[in-house]
Amino acid sequence: MKGSSNTQLENRFYELYIDFFNRAEAERRWNVQKDIPWDQCNSKASDAIALIVESFCAESKHSLVLEEWLVRSGKRSIQEVRDFAGTVLEREWELPFSTPRQMMIYTTFQELSTGLNYKNLRRKAMEQGDKALATALSFVARDESAHYQFFQDGVKLYMQEDRDGTLEDMKKVLEGFRMPAQDLIPNWEVRGKTIIGEKVFSDRIFYKDIMRPILSILGTSRDELQALGEKLPELTVPPSLAR
Repeated sequence: MKGSSNTQLENRFYELYIDFFNRAEAERRWNVQKDIPWDQCNSKASDAIALIVESFCAESKHSLVLEEWLVRSGKRSIQEVRDFAGTVLEREWELPFSTPRQMMIYTTFQELSTGLNYKNLRRKAMEQGDKALATALSFVARDESAHYQFFQDGVKLYMQEDRDGTLEDMKKVLEGFRMPAQDLIPNWEVRGKTIIGEKVFSDRIFYKDIMRPILSILGTSRDELQALGEKLPELTVPPSLAR
């Protein structure tokens, strides 16, 4: 019976992926060179914004569009962008959790956090009159939203299959949560403080706008997770971005 149950779960995950792929092909196509109004870069955008943009350069197509802005705005030279990318690539990111279910849960929180980072940074770009950066961030935030939805739906499948086990894993993930950039991006202590100072992301934002909404959507709560054993940290999830 367990083998049959596993096969059914695998089939449901496959159907979930195919639906995600088809929607991505139909709705989320955009071109780095053609769809961004690069002539509307603001060369006077603050150095703090440039530092945060650079700090978010860690994901293929998204890093390409952010690197493009750094160069076109005059905030970084092509060589500086290449050097920074090389430094990031030298660092190996180790998976923070050991099972597919734990990683599905982790990525759900990570994807929504990343999308919110982009949305909050987009607000800063709009305040500084940079339509190019605001447009680029709108595209990448939309991508992250679709990624998040896929992983959230995957966690829901795990909840249907084994609610108690999934909640135990969720508690473990939240107790040890860190964004990948905290381990991959050089000089993170300074960058993290800048991100917090510009109100792009923080522990409090994570708790209020990421953790609580996701737990609610998944039909659980912080109180239910706490009842499983050790208490979750009050507002220190994830570990401070300034560290």
